[in-house]
Amino acid sequence: MGLTRIIVQLWLPAIIIIFGLIEAIIIPLLKGNRRLIRRASVKVMLIVTTLFMLLAYEDVQKGTILYEMPGIFGNGIIFKIDYLNYILMIFAGIIYLIVSIYSSVDVKNIGRERSFFFFFVISYVSTLGTLMAGDLLSFFLFFEIMTFTTFALMIHVRTPDVMEAGNTYIYMGIIGGLSILSGILMLSAYTQSYQWINLADKLSLLNNIKYIIVAFFIFGFGVKAGMVPFHFWVPKSYLGAPFSVNALSSGILMKVGAYGILRVVATVLSTSSSTVTSESVIWLTSKNIGVAVIWLGILTMAVGVFMALLQGNMKLMLAYHSVSQMGYIIMGVGVASYLGYKGAMGFSGSIYHMVNHGLFKALLFMAAGAVYVRTKELDMYQLGGLWRKMPITAILALIAVLGITGMPGFNGFASKSILHHAIVEAYEYGHPSFRYAEMLFTLVSAGTVCSFIKFFKFIFLGKCPKRFESIEGDIPKMSIAMAMLAVLIIYIGLRPSAFLDTFIIPGLFTFTYDPAFINRYIVDMNFWNSGDLINAVIVYALGAVIFFFGQKYHLFQMHLPNWLNAEKIFYKPVEDFCEKFPNYCVQRFENNMVIGDVMIYSILLTVIMIMLVISRLLI
Repeated sequence: MGLTRIIVQLWLPAIIIIFGLIEAIIIPLLKGNRRLIRRASVKVMLIVTTLFMLLAYEDVQKGTILYEMPGIFGNGIIFKIDYLNYILMIFAGIIYLIVSIYSSVDVKNIGRERSFFFFFVISYVSTLGTLMAGDLLSFFLFFEIMTFTTFALMIHVRTPDVMEAGNTYIYMGIIGGLSILSGILMLSAYTQSYQWINLADKLSLLNNIKYIIVAFFIFGFGVKAGMVPFHFWVPKSYLGAPFSVNALSSGILMKVGAYGILRVVATVLSTSSSTVTSESVIWLTSKNIGVAVIWLGILTMAVGVFMALLQGNMKLMLAYHSVSQMGYIIMGVGVASYLGYKGAMGFSGSIYHMVNHGLFKALLFMAAGAVYVRTKELDMYQLGGLWRKMPITAILALIAVLGITGMPGFNGFASKSILHHAIVEAYEYGHPSFRYAEMLFTLVSAGTVCSFIKFFKFIFLGKCPKRFESIEGDIPKMSIAMAMLAVLIIYIGLRPSAFLDTFIIPGLFTFTYDPAFINRYIVDMNFWNSGDLINAVIVYALGAVIFFFGQKYHLFQMHLPNWLNAEKIFYKPVEDFCEKFPNYCVQRFENNMVIGDVMIYSILLTVIMIMLVISRLLI
């Protein structure tokens, strides 16, 4: 065994954190004309840490890698790497690296590049720290650091509107974080454990308090994942953020929320006994929670795609599609929880779609950013014919469009097929009402197709407006970053079993899913079967029909009534309460107390003066 492997086995989390902190110290020192050195140093740090993570693959294959740092914060910090977080760690390194290449143009046009890369690096370290955390308190620590550093990236432009949107983001982040902390404290109080370990045996002995504990976790992680009805921060904060931050947030940061829900389902709500079947009472808690999570996922899918269809602004449309695609992932997590011992298909689809969605959504935001750099226009209806001016960007955007819509041969087809199988299993092995969830799944997928027909048609096809006829063409650095994502989208699409066999299936066997079920339905899965291909044709045909009628009857220009505004329903009352309640307390109690104090002091002072006068006269 080489020295490098030994270092990885013993100190990988420390290496990542130390490299990141050193880079964060270096960035403010590289001023002025040292911009190229600063950019290069960030990329080197990302490449080195990602390579170190890749070196850990053989050790992850052998079992969970555990790192303990005793004495830190009293209880110490535990880091744990298994297949579930290892997949996302590697993916985070790739996304951060590609975004760092893209941002050299995007952020350069905005300014304050040192500030951007400082928080960029800290968010990278905190994201990996969150994923690696083996105990809940360490998880919460890194999760909150990630929230605040992401906030700094979101408000990088710092206009009044952006700052207001940033306030919404950070408020929701704090609310979500407090909910997670509440879940952590309650879980530890009833199970005497702060670690990500199997606790279904203990939870099954509790009364309804177990559902309250899990509800805290789902609410907190759901806020970060953009789950409906807590999704409104996504379009609001994305609108003013740099495209690089949009790509980063949608590519990996929102996935951390979904990862949290999946970790609770796959670890905390599962049993440590491999002999327990899905009919066991120990799985009952997981099953009941799975029902709620499935429908929350379906609701998130449907609301996200519906709102996306009504948008003309590129950023808002893509932001709502981030919400919708997170709904697919949440639904898959729900199926994994609902079917318990037989939930391997839901687990596989959700983790697979986290990666696939990160690739094509980051590419879509980057393509939209390249268009904006050249045109300074976000309204799709004001664009058109740009494939002649920006052919490379158009081709790369088309690859992303085919990925997100589930075209066979592109990455989205693989993960959406698995998720479709998962929701079918939910009504075949569970309750028949999930047949309606499967219908909504197909309808939402068709809505996604319709939405991206609109996206590509209005931006790249048709006649180019006169004011854009003289714009410059593709942007080389941006095109390089986008091409890297496009290659991964096509590679996974053409070889969907490679990712499944290398990362997901070995990970399934480390959890308490039925090995016989995994071997029968997931190992050697045939993605090119007639059923899935016919379903893709149906989805595309239905999407084209929706687009035809939507355009003909101007349905895409509809405006929803204010009473359907999730921000108005959920966020504003909380914000108003937080603002008005302290004022009420001041007016109702403190003012009276102050007036009362003044009266007491006046009376006391008067009495003292009278006593002094009397004493003087007596003398």
